[in-house]
Amino acid sequence: MRQNIEHDLSKEDILRMIVKHLDVFPLTCLDAIREVIRSSLKQRGLIGGVTKQTGAATITYNRKISEKDIQLINDCIYDLLYSRVIQPGINNDNRDLPWIHVSDKEKLKKYLN
Repeated sequence: MRQNIEHDLSKEDILRMIVKHLDVFPLTCLDAIREVIRSSLKQRGLIGGVTKQTGAATITYNRKISEKDIQLINDCIYDLLYSRVIQPGINNDNRDLPWIHVSDKEKLKKYLN
């Protein structure tokens, strides 16, 4: 049984997690950013394996990240791209998306405050 669940993450929460990741890893890929969010949700117990007791039965299922959270992650990534905080590519072999690099550390620092 698969179940999606809505989380209480705001766009600001997600943006803060992404910016903290970029501050430590200025050369990265979009999948790594998405994994940071997934890991945070899993650590908080908001996604992952869940076991519930219903009467005499025990039900185990995997809660997945919500569509809303996925859309918010994408919104944050594109906001950072459009504001030129990040740009595609990290080197000559990986010049395009999904690889990205921090192109303006000063703008990134503004998000950290």
